Formats: sequence, structure tokens, C-alpha cells
Amino acid sequence: MRGLGVRRRAGREDRRTAGHRAARGRLRPRARRRAHGPPSVRPRHRQHDHRPDSGGDRGAVRHRRAARRGLRHRAGRIRRRALLGLPADRHRRAPPCRTGRGLRRGTGRPGRFVHVLPRHRGRSRPAAGLAAGHRDHLRQRAERTEPDAHHAGHRPHRDRRRAALRGRAPRPAAHPRGHGVGGRRAGRPPGSRRVSNDLPAGRIRPPRKESTLWLLDELVPDSGANNLSLAMRVRGRLDAAATAKAVQLLVERFEVLRTVYHRDETGLLKSVPASLAVGLEEAEHHGDAEEELAALTAFVAAPFTTDGSPLVRALLLHGKDADVFCLALHHAVSDVQSTAILRAEFVSLYEAVAAGEHPVPAEVPAWHGPGTSEESRQYWREKMAGFRSAGLELWCEQREQAVTTLRGDEVTHVLSPEAHEVVRRLQRELRAPESVVLLTAYAVLLAAHGAGPDLTIGSPVNTRPREAVDTVGYHSNLVTLRLLLERNISFRELTALTRRTFMEAMAHLDVPADDVLDMVERDGSGWRNTLFKHVFNYVPFVEDQRTFSIAGTEAELVVVENGFSQFDLEFFVSASRESATVRAVFYTGVLDRADVELMVRRYDALLVTAGAALDAPLSSLPVWSPQDRTVIDAANATDREIGLPTVLAGFARRAAADPAAPAVRDGDSTATYGALWSAAADTAARLTAAGVRRGDVVALLLPRGAALAASVFGTWLAGAAYMPLDPNHPAERLAYQLEDSGARAVITGAGTEAPAGYASVPAADWENLPEAPVDTAAAEAAGPGDLAYVIYTSGSTGKPKGIPIRHRSLVNHIVDYADRFGVAGSARPTGWLSTYSFDTSSLELMMPLLHGGHTVVLPDAARTDGDLLAAAVTAHDIGFLQATPTTWRLVAREAGEVVAGRTILTGGEPLPAELADTLLAAGAELWNVYGPTESTIWATAGRMSADRTGRVDVGSPIANTRVFIAGPDGRPLPVGVRGELCVAGVGVASGYHERPDLTAERFGENAEYGRFHRSGDIACWRPDGRIDLFGRVDRQVKLRGNRIELAEVEAVLLSHPDVEAAAVVVVGDPGADGSLAAFVRVPGRPEAVDELWDHAHRQLPRSVVPHRFVAVHAFPRTGSDKVDYLALAERAAAQHGPAVGGGAARAAGDDLTATVLGLFTELLQRQDLDAGSHFFANGGHSLLAATLAQRIKDITGVRLALSDVFETPTPAALAERLRRLA
Repeated sequence: MRGLGVRRRAGREDRRTAGHRAARGRLRPRARRRAHGPPSVRPRHRQHDHRPDSGGDRGAVRHRRAARRGLRHRAGRIRRRALLGLPADRHRRAPPCRTGRGLRRGTGRPGRFVHVLPRHRGRSRPAAGLAAGHRDHLRQRAERTEPDAHHAGHRPHRDRRRAALRGRAPRPAAHPRGHGVGGRRAGRPPGSRRVSNDLPAGRIRPPRKESTLWLLDELVPDSGANNLSLAMRVRGRLDAAATAKAVQLLVERFEVLRTVYHRDETGLLKSVPASLAVGLEEAEHHGDAEEELAALTAFVAAPFTTDGSPLVRALLLHGKDADVFCLALHHAVSDVQSTAILRAEFVSLYEAVAAGEHPVPAEVPAWHGPGTSEESRQYWREKMAGFRSAGLELWCEQREQAVTTLRGDEVTHVLSPEAHEVVRRLQRELRAPESVVLLTAYAVLLAAHGAGPDLTIGSPVNTRPREAVDTVGYHSNLVTLRLLLERNISFRELTALTRRTFMEAMAHLDVPADDVLDMVERDGSGWRNTLFKHVFNYVPFVEDQRTFSIAGTEAELVVVENGFSQFDLEFFVSASRESATVRAVFYTGVLDRADVELMVRRYDALLVTAGAALDAPLSSLPVWSPQDRTVIDAANATDREIGLPTVLAGFARRAAADPAAPAVRDGDSTATYGALWSAAADTAARLTAAGVRRGDVVALLLPRGAALAASVFGTWLAGAAYMPLDPNHPAERLAYQLEDSGARAVITGAGTEAPAGYASVPAADWENLPEAPVDTAAAEAAGPGDLAYVIYTSGSTGKPKGIPIRHRSLVNHIVDYADRFGVAGSARPTGWLSTYSFDTSSLELMMPLLHGGHTVVLPDAARTDGDLLAAAVTAHDIGFLQATPTTWRLVAREAGEVVAGRTILTGGEPLPAELADTLLAAGAELWNVYGPTESTIWATAGRMSADRTGRVDVGSPIANTRVFIAGPDGRPLPVGVRGELCVAGVGVASGYHERPDLTAERFGENAEYGRFHRSGDIACWRPDGRIDLFGRVDRQVKLRGNRIELAEVEAVLLSHPDVEAAAVVVVGDPGADGSLAAFVRVPGRPEAVDELWDHAHRQLPRSVVPHRFVAVHAFPRTGSDKVDYLALAERAAAQHGPAVGGGAARAAGDDLTATVLGLFTELLQRQDLDAGSHFFANGGHSLLAATLAQRIKDITGVRLALSDVFETPTPAALAERLRRLA
């Protein structure tokens, strides 16, 4: 029987002979050929060459150097042969086993036996390297290796080879008699604790990291988010009986595989029975590869339970030409390194059973890992001080659904040769390992997509020490890498920071991630708020070992994922000498596949860009892929010749060509082109007489109609610019606009008069004026660079701000709209519905007049009366009509059928998807448009399709207009990344009238796009070059750490059939006791308010559901006729009280709330809590939440999901939830 001394002597002998052969260059080719697999996995050979070395001192030096090389190679072969299920030395004969029989190793060479199954080394190495090559959280690839640490400065492979010289080479896991040298149980790593196979009835509590896994299973029920797999395809048939026997022997051999869990009133417990039966499922499969993979995925994804059932299950799938064996394991008893060990063990067991052997595998006790040091805990407390996870969200994330599923998907991308070459070059130039370079680029990629600048990234690591490298079980951790990406830091500097951060973290990896999470202030109540949302896993190069043999039959590993993702995004970079592959796994609840595909391409491009600008600030590095540039450049290719200098010149040509043609119909009267021109000329003459000069501003205080149209053109003929005033606006607002604009005159009509101190010019009586000949030369009074109009919109200070628009901007847009919307050449009139104090009204007036058409003035009441609108549209056979979504929603029920065959324009507010579907279903040609007043009416337009899905976009830029999406630093963002929409081009105003401070804030210059306006709207490019809107920047709020788009909440409320309008505001302090209040208009059905909480709850995360719903008859409006959210917030604050429709906290005095408060006090051990105290902000965590839910069930009989505690984390809110669930 070989003891430690025998192994040491063998090591010395091998060292001598290996060095001698290497020095002489006489390794035998024949011996090499006998090896299995590629050169890196050839078995060592013990044929000795006893010829003495006679090289003198030089020969001795060569001898020692060669010996070291030979030893390193030999130790590597031992490890790699073990991975393949081959004996460490096929030429050594093992001692007999206690059954008197050997276990045939399946080498094809008779008489080679070992007494028990050895503890084969997996391909992993100690966890000293970045992103240990296993997926220890969700998905895993059985062929993936555990990481080298060489890239972080460690040399674990060298240390292990040296350890082999000292007698710590791989050896059997257990001695036949159960003891090795010194009486210690062979195969049990130092520091491991023996868990008895015959535990008494009393069970033990699992460590926290295992409990956390089960907590996740409870939060996402019926999921296999913690399931791992080991699968192999065998070219032929596997014997079912031998397979079942091998599985059972595997479970008997490894104590950890017999671990089962139970949940009772005391919490989660575990035990290890002396025996545990694990059956083998068999199924037939004769479909294609996709169907086979789907069957395997379903098998792996099936959830495990805490009712004492096994956490291992096996499947044998019989195919047409091959069988697939699949082992599914819960993460609590395994990790990825374990699957590599289990594969080798299973192969050996199967071969022995199939050969008729009767192996008695020695049991391998569970190893429970090291404890944590106070030094490490202190390091993490200092390292994570002040960290807030709210800054980890990406700007391309979607709103998470109400129910968290953790459903995952993945995208695979092979790095371009250019990127791979850059990484190899940067290794040398930056003196950094490949993994650190790749991780640094990943951090920059995340930052470019909105995460940070205080950024955390998770990196899976293997926590096994060298002495326990072959243990099976859950022995991994996610180490947190916290990086501060300062704006001016360079890629070179960030690479150095990344390596330093990683090295520090690895020195303190004994603290589990859950313990580190306790040291961080929790943002919000959502249970997915964590240390990090993004993971980086580097897999170093190893030669391909996916193929192997089992019982003489060819086999290969099969990658079977469980279909889930616990993190928003995980990058797995597998690097080899020739190439590198990125596998991006993502949670489909927050990221789209198209976004992730673009991200991996940008990662590739970023590596190339960073390699060429190592010392440039990160803020100057464009994180764009070639596809981003192609999409955005194509959308912005809008150059076009307009052909007219001004709208006035176009109108003059039409009036001269056909003066008798109708221009404006208003009730029973119709103004012709000639009459309109005559009235305009008369107006110009009177303005000039009143002292108006070129460049002055003239106010128009008139209702819509022919007189207003004549006043517009007359003002232009006088060389002035007009400013529309709404007669319905308050006198104070009108007075401010007149004073601020410096208006020289006011054109008034019947029922209106100019304020005191302003010259009043009556509107021309167009009906009684003689028609004058059209002088087209007079239109030259207005040039393209002259001011066309000044329009006032609401300002953040409460005072409206004036926006001057020039003629070149106006004519560009009017001509493009007329062509785009089919108004040019149409015989059907345009409806003039919009109030003229809105710039959109000029579209309805001027488009037809540039092309010989006419416009019909629709009554003001038609904006809210569907019957009236339908009658007018039908009576005049109107072909083009525009209105806001609010108007369309109000009139759609009555006027919906009349829009068939007509061009419908909607803009000014987000267009709800269901409203778009309604209008499209009615047969309308629907266009959705967008544009701030500062960019001249509409800047983008998109025709809606009947087969559209998802979010309603706003199209793409119109003629001579360019758009870009900017990040907070003003840099243009690529496709799919949300930022502030900026508009450039001919339509952009010069600034705000007499407001240089505000002009500097909202207008800017860009080297590529020129002068632009910051719209304040959140948007992103779609892959098709169209634009999605997500609401206003100032309507994006953070409520207790949860980012909320108020417009998104409103959209959900508007999807209720009885809600015609909705507005959501924040009440209270967003960082403390703030809540959402929803104001809704539900005409005729006030009881619908009580349905809205359930309606919102079904579609929104709990943290986003409004706590109060208030029915209103009408919304307060701003001067520009938009919803006055400030007034609503003030009203909500004044009416603060219990919510309507559920979801709000009740008074603290009721019995149920008091009971829950008592449990909070007991579990949190705090005496200063009240009904509004936040569970997690006062020391609560996930395990305490599970205990709380159990205690509440025991007392009330109502079963709470753990997510209920996370989403209603105060006694009052939780009591209200209990009432709803009771």
C-alpha cells in the first residue's frame, strides 16, 4: 500500500528521469502516440531511462532546468487526464480494493485497476483569478474551466505543481480502510468539517448563502434560476440500467449530493440522510436538435423543492443516433467546478458498472468552507461605504414588469480580429493581464450606457483552497468590484485601477456577497436592488476538452442552460490564443435582445477605439458600433431643396395664379385667395401707418378665421413678425407677452381690444374690401432670414418664454409637411382646429395655401365634442385633420368612424398604443409627430402601421432636420440608449427672446450637428432609425430609490377603457414617505376609480402603483393648454389622506397594523418604529423578511409572498396588503 513516502520517492525519481529525457531530447514518439487526446492531455509515462548524465556542471544545470520543465508538464498532464476520467498514471497498478476486485478504468488495456474512484481534478484552479471560469449563479457550461489567477498576478498552477513535489499531488479521495498516513481521513481537506451520514432527527440550519438561494426560489416561484446541469451526448446507446446504477453510486459517493432541505415553522433546515434514492427518467426523442435542446432545457429548468426531495435528478434521452444523459442539480449542492468533477466520476462509474464490476466507492464528505475574518469584513465595510445601487441602471433598460420572472436569453459575439489584437497588445503595453483589459472595457461600456460613475461589477470566483480543489458542492462567491469612473480618467488609468481593485477584493473574498450587501444602504424596497446588476466572467484559454469517451464510445458535452438570468447583464468572455468570444446573458424583463446585440458590437468597437487612445479621457471615447453610425446617419440624411424663400412668397404665387379659388372657409363665408391677398395688403398699409417697421413684432388678438389669416400675411408684407395672443388667456399673461416681446401694435377684431398703451389696428374687413391685383414682388418684404413669428410657451419660472422663428425655418417645415402628409395636390380641404396661440395651428392654415388648396375653420367646441367634429368633417369632406391625443381620445368614440380614409395627425403628447390602434382600426392614415416649439412646429414624423407592435414611435427627422440623443455630458448616444432628445437643423430657433441665461441652458453647438436645442424629452433611437419617446426629463422621478417614469404610469392608467385622461404626480418627499397620486377623468363611471389599483397592479411593479386615485372633471391647464402638474401636486398635497381603491396605508391604530408593527419591533429589535417605518431601512434583510412572512401566516392564516414584504415594507402598507389577500 502506497503511503506518502512512496509518492515522494516516485516524485523524485520522476523528476530525475523526466529532466534527463528532456535534456537529451529523447522523449519517445511512440509513447506520445499512445496518449489520449491532444498533446496537453497526454498521460505521463513512467518508463525510466537510467542512462547517467555526464554533462558536468553545465549538464547538471541543464538537467535541473529540464527536470523542472518536465515536472510542470507532468503535473499538468495528471490534472488534465483526471478531467477526462483517465487514471493519473496508466502504467501504475493500484492496490486491490476491499471487495477483492478492481474497478476497471475503461482504458482499453486489460488488468489496469484502481481500488476506488479517485477524486479527479476538475479543470479549475484556485480562486485567485478574475471572474472564475464557472457560472456559479445561474447558467454554466460543463466544459468551461475555472479560471487561472495568472492574469491577476498569481501563479496557482505553479504553486500546485510545486505542491505535487511535496506529496500533495492528486490522490484517492478515501483509503480503503478510511485512514491514510497520520490517521487523518484521506481525501478530506484540512479545515473541513465532517457531516455525519446518519444525522439524528434534529436537523441543522443551512448557512446563509444556501438559504439565500432558496429565498430566490421563493421570490420567483416555479423557476429553475438556481439549477445547474451536466449533459453529454453519446454516439450510440447508453445502457439504462448501468446509467441508473452509476447515478445512484455517484450520490452515495458524494455526501453533499444527498443533502435535502425542509421548511417548517422554524424556517429552513437541511439534513443529509445516510441513503437517498435518485431515479433515472427515460424518454424517447426523435426530433431535430432544437427540439432536443428544448426538452433538455425544460428538464433542467424544473424547480426543486424544500420538502426533503433530492436536489439531483437524472434523465436519459434516447435519440435516433445518439443518447443524451443529463444531470440537473440545485446550486445549493453544486457549482460549475463540481460538474466537471462529477462528469469524470460518472464516466468512471458507468464504465465499471457496464463492464460488470461492482465498485464500492468511498464516500467523500462535505466540505463547508472557511469562515470569514474580521479584517475582511472591515475591508468591505470601508470599501462599500456610501454606495447606492440606484446608479447601476442602464439607459437602455425597459420598465421591469409587475411580476419578476428572471427569464433569460443570450447573445454570442466573436470579437473581431482587430479587437482581439488590440487586447493582446494592451496586455504588453499596459502590463495588465488580458482579463483586466477586458473587464476595464466592460466597465466603460456600462458607463457609456448609463451605469455609474460609482459602478459595481460582480465577478464569480471559486473559494476552494488548494487543499480542497476537488470538492463537490457550492463553493463559490460573487466578489464585488467597485470602480469610480471619473469623467477625465483615461483607459490606461482605469486599467490600473481595475487591477488594483480586483487584487484587493481577492484578498478578502472570504466574506459572502450577502454579508457585503448587509453593509450597504438599501435603495428602495425592491428585492432585486443589490450590490450589482452586471457580472463579468473571464474564462482563460484551455485546450478543447469537450469530447471524450465513455465505455469506448465517443461522447461530447452538451451545453444546457436553465433559461433564467439573475442579473440584468452578464458577460462571459472566453479567450484563446486565436480569438475571444463574448457570451452576453441578460434578463429579458429589463433588456431587449436587440439592445444586447448592439452592446456586444459596441464592446468590440470600444476595444479598438480605446487601443488607439489610451490616454484620452473616457468621456471622449465614442462607444458606438458601425451599425449605430449607419442607422443614425441614414435617419439624419434629410437634406432637401425647398424651392421657396418664404411662405408669403408661396402664397403670393398661388394668389396670382388663381385669385378666385377658395382659401379659407369659415362657417357660411369663404375667403378667396384674391380677397385674402387684398386684406393682407390693406393690413400692411395700416400697420406701416401705425409706425410698424421691418423687424418689429405685431400681436394678433383674433379668433381663427379669414381675418386672422389676412393679418398674418399682412404683418409679413409690412416686414414685421406676428405674435399670436389667445383671447381666452388671462389679461395678465397677455400683458406680459406684449411687454416682453416689445410689440409695436395689436391687431384686434370684433370682441377684442388692445390693452392700454398699445396701438390698436383693427383687422381688415376682407368681405367688403375690393380685390387688388396680386403683386408677387411685394412678398420680398420678408426674407428667409427675417423673423416670421414669436410664440410664447410656458416657462419653468411661471413666466412664459418667447421663441422667435425665422421664415426659412417655417417654409422648410410647411413645404415638407404638405408633401409628406399628402396635402399638396389634394382636392380635399384641411381642417383648421388648433388654437392659433399654438404654432401647430399655422400648419393647418398654411399647408393648403401653398398648394392651391383651402382650409376649413372648425368650431372650438369640436375639440371636445365628437358629434360636432364628426358632423363638420363629414359636411366639408375634410381630408387632413390634426389634434392632440387628448382630443382624439375624447372624440374617438363619437367621431371614430368618420376618420376612415382621412389623414390624421396627432402630436403634442405621447400617443397611447390603444388609441393608435383604435384610429388605425377605423381606417385612418395615422401620423404621429413630435417637436418642441423651439424647433418649429414638428421636428419628426412617422406614419403608423396597422401591424405595429410595442411602443408608439414618433418617426424620424423631417427635411433639413437632424436629431441626436444626448447623455448628461452632452455626447451623442448610440441606438437604443435613452437620453435627452436634441434637435438641430434649419428649424432651430436662435434662442429665447431677451433670455440669454435660458438660451445658454437650452441651446448649444455641436461639432457634428451644429446649433441644437435640448428638448427636455427622454428618447432613444430604434434600430430602424425611428425614435421612441419616454416622457420628460423633469417627469422622471426617483421614489425611495426606484426610478419612475410618470408618463409610463399614466399610459397604463389610460389603457383602462373608462379612463379618458390621467395625470400622475409625486406627493411628499420622494426619498422618504413620498407616494404617487393619480388624477383621472372617468366621465359617467366614478366607480371605475376603485378598479384602477387592481388594473395598475396587474401591469406595474408595486413600487410604481399610485397610492391614491382621484377622480376629476377636468385638469388644470397651463397657458399653452397643457396639463398643469404643479397645480395637481399642490392639490394632492392639500388633500393628503387615505388612498382610494386600495394600496395605501391605513391608520396606525387598527389592530392588524398594530400586530404587524409588533412583529417589526420584535424581528428588527427596534423600539422606535411606527406604522410608516421601512422594514429594510431599519435593519431588515431577505432572511428576516422570510421569517416575517412565516410569522404573519402563523398569526393571521394569510400567506404572504416574500415579494409582498419587499413591495409593501411598512406595517401600514403590509396590513393593507393582508386585507386584500384575506
